[in-house]
Amino acid sequence: MELYKKITLYVVLFLLFNCGSNFTQQEQIRVYNYYIKKANSFNDIQNYKASIAHCNLAIQVTDTLSIAFKTKGIALYNLNFLDDALENFNKAISLEGETSEILKNRALVHLKNKDSYFLKDIEIYLNHHPKDEEAIMLKRDYYENISNYVSEIGFRSINY
Repeated sequence: MELYKKITLYVVLFLLFNCGSNFTQQEQIRVYNYYIKKANSFNDIQNYKASIAHCNLAIQVTDTLSIAFKTKGIALYNLNFLDDALENFNKAISLEGETSEILKNRALVHLKNKDSYFLKDIEIYLNHHPKDEEAIMLKRDYYENISNYVSEIGFRSINY
C-alpha cells in the first residue's frame, strides 16, 4: 500500500510540473504542504540536506509562500551556510513583512556571524513579539557578551 501511495504521488508531481497550469491552486497547495511536511521531518532528524531538497521542490511548486524559505533557511543555518540561510530568511521576510517571526531566525544568523545587525533585527522582532522569552534572553546575552568583552580589554585612555 505504501508503494502505491508513493507511485501515485510521483505521477501527480510529474504531471504537476509538466502541466502545472492544468492543476488547481488547491492541488498545488496540497503538494506544497506535502514537501514542507517532509522537509520539517528531515529537519527534526537533522538530515538537513534532504530537508533542503524538499524545500526546493516546494519552492518549484510556488515561490509565493514563505514557509519553504524559512524551513530551508533553518536547514542551511544548521549546516552553517549562513549567507544562504540569510538569503532565504530575507525572501521569507519580504513575503511576510517586517512583523514576521522570521526576523528572529535572521537575528540568529547575525548573532552567529557576530554581526551588529543582530541588535536591529531582535529589536524589531521584540517590538512585535514582546513576550518571547527566548528572544529577550538572546538580547540580554548579547549585551552581557559585549560588556564582558569591554571589561576584558578595558578602556584605554588617549593622551594628547
